[in-house]
Amino acid sequence: MTSTLPPPREAPDTTTDTPTRTVGLLADPGLPTKLAEQVAADLPELLAHHLPGRAWRVETAEGPVGLDSEGLVPMFRTGCEHQRRHGWDVVVIVTDLPRRAGTEPLVSDFGSDDGVGLVSVPALGAVALRRRLRAAVVDLLEHGLAEPSAVASPARRGLFAPPICRIASEHEGIDSHLALRGTRGRLRLLAGMVRSNRPWRLVPSLSTALAAAAAGAAFGIFYSNIWELANAAGPGRLALIAVLAVAAMSSWLIADNKLWERPRSRRLRDEVHLYNAATTSTIVLGVVCCYALLLALAGSAAAVVIPPSSLAETVGHPVGPAAYVAIASMATSMGIVAGAVGSGLTAPEDVRAAAYSTREQQRRARLDHEDESAAEDETAAQDESVPSA
Repeated sequence: MTSTLPPPREAPDTTTDTPTRTVGLLADPGLPTKLAEQVAADLPELLAHHLPGRAWRVETAEGPVGLDSEGLVPMFRTGCEHQRRHGWDVVVIVTDLPRRAGTEPLVSDFGSDDGVGLVSVPALGAVALRRRLRAAVVDLLEHGLAEPSAVASPARRGLFAPPICRIASEHEGIDSHLALRGTRGRLRLLAGMVRSNRPWRLVPSLSTALAAAAAGAAFGIFYSNIWELANAAGPGRLALIAVLAVAAMSSWLIADNKLWERPRSRRLRDEVHLYNAATTSTIVLGVVCCYALLLALAGSAAAVVIPPSSLAETVGHPVGPAAYVAIASMATSMGIVAGAVGSGLTAPEDVRAAAYSTREQQRRARLDHEDESAAEDETAAQDESVPSA
């Protein structure tokens, strides 16, 4: 495929007579917009270094970028529309929606015919997002301008090989994809999806569950039999109890709020498994945040409420900070289990809003709408098949 970028709307610089090309970063609301604004200041110098001979201006705009009937970002339609609206030469869409080419998770796409590219933020992973987005945009423009017909590059093998490689595109208008390969690549995508979901937002959404958890933890702090049990359990058993408590509350949240997704076809099985893994990881990390908060509160309360002399008399030996940590851990685990029951009073919509990114909420809403439409069609078909009396 031998395609070139559309003729740039180049304006001469009044001081250097160097043609200027404008790159627009069109970002989804939230994390993508924040990242786009951060890298916009760095890109002109980097682009001038990698693509000399012209000056570069980088502008940003916030979406939201609409989805098509399949729940995907219509890259070319959206990009060309904003090119005309803002007068950009090249537009790069920055989205928090994961993308695939077959079974391969994609970092970026670029269509040199239209001068439109896309970067998927989840594929950048969970750390160093600003640096990785900056590198992805530079790579995308560099390949789109220099080698639009770039041949797929083989992935390097080995445990520490980078999980990224360039693959040929089978889609019309797209020159090539930057894809994630192997187990490391899938883990990086999973980490990025969890990062986009922001698990820590789950804590304020579970205020009812936290109230129940605090009540359960308070019982453990004031009940002397719990003191004895906590100090007799030992660190290993306390850790196991904590893990089981977190697992119990996480399972309850997923089941009670219908967060587990079932594959609608064999073709989508791997994709659904990935989304379920991201949902589970998000919920577990959110519950761990709740556990850590409650543990800190329980430890402080135990240190204030329980006199060392009374605790030593109850457990039958001198006590130190470790004894209070053990009590706080046992009380917190009890409270988390109680909080699982209390979480049933939280509206499912609030849990979903806290557990999912904006794009994931849109995807789930679209799937729910499809299920409702299918159920209505099935009901209508059954009604038509019933003979009239």
